[in-house]
Amino acid sequence: MVEVSLSRFVHDLDLGEHIAVWHSLRLRPVFLTKQAYHNLQEGLCEEADFDELKRCRIITTSEHEDDEVLAKIQSMHPGPGISLGYFILSERCNLACKYCFVGEHSSARRCLMSSQDMTEETAEKALHFFIKQLEGSGIDFTENKSQLIFFGGEPLIGYDVLVYVARRVHELSDEHPVLKSTGMTVITNGTLLTEERLLEMKSLGVSVNISIDGSTRTANSMRVYPSGREAYDKIIEALDLCKRLEMPPSLSITLSEQTIEDLPGLLELLQKYDVRGLGYNILLSSDDYELPDEYYEKASQFIIDSFEVFRKVGIYEDRIMRKLNCFANAQIYFSDCGATAGGQLVFTPDGRVGVCQGLIAEKEFFVTDLDDEEFDATKHPVWQEWATLSPLNNPECFDCEALGICGGGCPVNARALHPERGLNCKDERQCVHAKKTLEYLIGDLYRKALKGTA
Repeated sequence: MVEVSLSRFVHDLDLGEHIAVWHSLRLRPVFLTKQAYHNLQEGLCEEADFDELKRCRIITTSEHEDDEVLAKIQSMHPGPGISLGYFILSERCNLACKYCFVGEHSSARRCLMSSQDMTEETAEKALHFFIKQLEGSGIDFTENKSQLIFFGGEPLIGYDVLVYVARRVHELSDEHPVLKSTGMTVITNGTLLTEERLLEMKSLGVSVNISIDGSTRTANSMRVYPSGREAYDKIIEALDLCKRLEMPPSLSITLSEQTIEDLPGLLELLQKYDVRGLGYNILLSSDDYELPDEYYEKASQFIIDSFEVFRKVGIYEDRIMRKLNCFANAQIYFSDCGATAGGQLVFTPDGRVGVCQGLIAEKEFFVTDLDDEEFDATKHPVWQEWATLSPLNNPECFDCEALGICGGGCPVNARALHPERGLNCKDERQCVHAKKTLEYLIGDLYRKALKGTA
């Protein structure tokens, strides 16, 4: 036996016959017998385990090692570097979904939205603004694709400008090679899609992402027109059209309380429309819509259960896969959001430039405009501030077992829950999701490594 000291970042998970032990900043679990773990807690380590536990930083060799590891990780945190651009083609929306994080459901916030849609002139200036920031980002876009997102409101209200921008991306790609790797996606509620539009967007290389909340009318009951009429039938019409044209969309699925009760129904929907990629959105509590305490636990478990099913049939769910990729490669996941990575620009129809699309109504953190020729996101204090909004910089999170794969949640939601504490506080939704996901990933690795099961 060797006398050892444990890192303060060490956590454990009882797996039955063994205990998983890991350093939350190293993400390399070690599976010990219960006796070996008991000895470890007593400050004793079997010689056979010493090298692996040291390599995984579970045991420390100096009293300052934990501080040094944390400081090194923090120094690796990337600064602002633009790779994502949101073109808000219209702040108007033809729906008023009851949970809308932009605020279209709220008459108080809806009246703050501009009635001015983006013009071709503004779009041209925004595109060149975006290109300049891509070229100055320092990012190698041969390996990391940049993304241009058409957003709203409902972006198809400004469909003609969408087409204009997509064509200009192709026209400018020889002059600006950074655009050759830029993907384009429209995130739409689907109600304004037509055959002509789908075929034109396909020819221009614009991917279509349709928002839907599950397979049933009940699950989609919060997706409504301002009059209160449900939009479900119109969304299904859009999916039927995509299927007929053999153009399977990706889906953006907000997890309503009804959605998380019907995984078989959702799987049937995905397979019916040949969907191969989707992303889940966890609901936010608001003044208008309060969620029960158990919702976040159930939603997080639903995401895990979905992954178990989807990976067997080749369906990619973005939210869990981002964490899985970091866990599998023992890489720190600094940010779960383009804004908190300091990596995105949001362009409004009137030419303002901000950092977060969730703040379109208030225009908070929309601190410059398209005429600002001196703007440099890598040096701007707002983008620098947002790039620090990570659990790795928040002492409140240092004791969390999921510190290394969390990436943080939504700072706007966190601030809404704790207005006195500013942006850099915990988003409790993400806490539940990150912890349950890590527990699942460790358990899954254990089953594969020691039990030989899939």
